[in-house]
Amino acid sequence: MAAKSATPARKTGKQVNAPLLDEENIDDSWAPARPRTLVDHAVDAILSAASRGLLLPGDRVSEPDLVTRLGMSRVPIREALRILESQGIVSSEPYKGIRLMEISHQRLEQIIDVRIPLETLACRRAIEAGRNGPREIRILNQSVEELVLMQQREDVYGFASADTAFHRTLCSFAMNPVLSNLWESIARQLTVIFGLSTMGKSMAAIIGEHQRLVDVFAEGDIRKMADEIEQHIRVQSLDVDYEKIIAERRKLLSQAE
Repeated sequence: MAAKSATPARKTGKQVNAPLLDEENIDDSWAPARPRTLVDHAVDAILSAASRGLLLPGDRVSEPDLVTRLGMSRVPIREALRILESQGIVSSEPYKGIRLMEISHQRLEQIIDVRIPLETLACRRAIEAGRNGPREIRILNQSVEELVLMQQREDVYGFASADTAFHRTLCSFAMNPVLSNLWESIARQLTVIFGLSTMGKSMAAIIGEHQRLVDVFAEGDIRKMADEIEQHIRVQSLDVDYEKIIAERRKLLSQAE
């Protein structure tokens, strides 16, 4: 797809400020480039291991072990762990070291209690503003297609990341940066949870749940959308027995050692 016409900037090595864009002028096929750092790679590696059940909730996260496994120095790994701690993925306690977040029934309920009002409000504001039209539905369907692609690749971390991206996109239609920032504060915790959920529910079933969300969002019935979010986030999430998954996974890993 050709980008919208614009005056090309000279390559001076300096950043060129783009004009402010309103939602009508956004070309959805483009996203700003962002350089990847060693810290980014370390964050992704830890999240990937957690979402695939290689690193389990409550497990000790060893900095020297990460240095060996990832082939990095301590500096980017230490910064990655600092970032993940600020986002609730790991916690650090005296004499206990750094450990991966716990995923208990109580913790899940707490996260759900935060997600439902945030995503319900986001959808309400989007629908009230008419931001549930063909453009938004096309973007959401692209997110569902990404889930399908990750399913075909059998990429659990990719699938979990695509699931997170779907809900991030849905919330973004509210055009409320405060709401989006609040949701973002739990986004990486959700990625870990979404990854583990694939061990208790088929990816096909999860994709179907997201397609249903898209269809209801397109209808524009706010009450129906609120009910669907409740169903998706609370009822369908609690269909998965995370504690059983974690226990079985821990047993499997111990046998493989």
